[in-house]
Amino acid sequence: MTEARREKITIGAKKKTAFVCSGGGTKAGAFHLGVALALQEQGFRFLGGTINSAQAKASPGPMDISVYVGSSAGSIITSFLAAGYSLDNIFNSFLSRAPSDPKDAIPRVLSSITYPKMFKIRPELAKEQLSQLLFLRHLLSDLLRGNWGALLRLNWIKISGIFSVEGIEQYLSKEVLPSNRFEDYLADLFIVATQLNHSRKVVFGKYRYQPPPHDLFCQYDNGVTVSEACAASIALPFVFAPYSIKNEKSNKIYYIDGEIRDTLSTHVAVDAGADLIISSYTHQPYHFQKAIGSLTEMGLPSILVQSIYLVIEQKINNHIHNKKIHKNAIDAVYHYCKQAKVSDHHVQRICEILETELHHKQNIDVIYIHPQPDDTQMFFGEHFSLSPKKLSEVVKSGFRAAIDVLKKYDFEDRKEHDLPPIVSKIA
Repeated sequence: MTEARREKITIGAKKKTAFVCSGGGTKAGAFHLGVALALQEQGFRFLGGTINSAQAKASPGPMDISVYVGSSAGSIITSFLAAGYSLDNIFNSFLSRAPSDPKDAIPRVLSSITYPKMFKIRPELAKEQLSQLLFLRHLLSDLLRGNWGALLRLNWIKISGIFSVEGIEQYLSKEVLPSNRFEDYLADLFIVATQLNHSRKVVFGKYRYQPPPHDLFCQYDNGVTVSEACAASIALPFVFAPYSIKNEKSNKIYYIDGEIRDTLSTHVAVDAGADLIISSYTHQPYHFQKAIGSLTEMGLPSILVQSIYLVIEQKINNHIHNKKIHKNAIDAVYHYCKQAKVSDHHVQRICEILETELHHKQNIDVIYIHPQPDDTQMFFGEHFSLSPKKLSEVVKSGFRAAIDVLKKYDFEDRKEHDLPPIVSKIA
């Protein structure tokens, strides 16, 4: 056994695997697709399709990803996967070309999203003066080029958002989803949004869990459609107007982007019973490179993006660090009890109490995948570009980042069942 082999982290046999995808525009969607392609190459499979499809079976097998948690752009990718589209079909949809994989759970081409579908002018704005419409056209052009500083010119327009997410909702409900009901899918799909008029995260899906003890301001809702949930999750403030969904009392509840309150929603996967969680996120701050220079030379948009990414990175690092502290604390108590010859019954009970109080389960493994610090295209790339060439490059970035992380692990499920890798086509 080589030294490199001994240093690998062993992931034991697992009962349920989850794929958690964060937001960040079309750039994030392409990155998540690259991560998914790397997972597929390592032997993972994506459970998708409806309960009445040919793929329906009693329970997921080893290396099957059967839980999807999506927020903002991540909600679109996870919905594609839960619906049963193959990675080949999704990738070719990004490139606006016909799929070549005959094994799709859905025997149809995944319709490509377009700018008119993604950026639908709100009806009330369309009635305004021509000068305002011209302003919006120039603003859209700036945003597509990554010039977020153009948003600073909005202070004289008192609107709740420039565009509507209705176009994306209709794209999903009419062109993409074989069913618009969460409960009709084989996999457990969860979509995260933020309630505008409340400090509450809302998780849409097929279940209505009780508020988790670690976050009493998190609510599960099983009363909406998949397309509505995605529309609510991607309603990024300033760019998109808040999206309204009627509750059981027919009152309109407004939602905004699912990334606003929490960046990572791995706890949703834990609530769903997953014991292996693969989390993909794209918020990677810029690290100085001599060939590029200082962000002070790039203007306000780059500085704003860096500031946002630094805040998000700190939240993520704190989350990961706290989880490590909790794991180490429980491990330390466990080993001390064993050395002190405490009975197995009491050791188990003590560890269960610690897990409950610290909101941490020892049998759960989480793998985090994000862009490498030297991957500057993920920082400077356009957030809403639909250019096949640019999206293809981002897919490759996600693939490379995932391979770099996954090579550090040995998965017992893969060795036990001798699962061969599936070669991914990302070129």
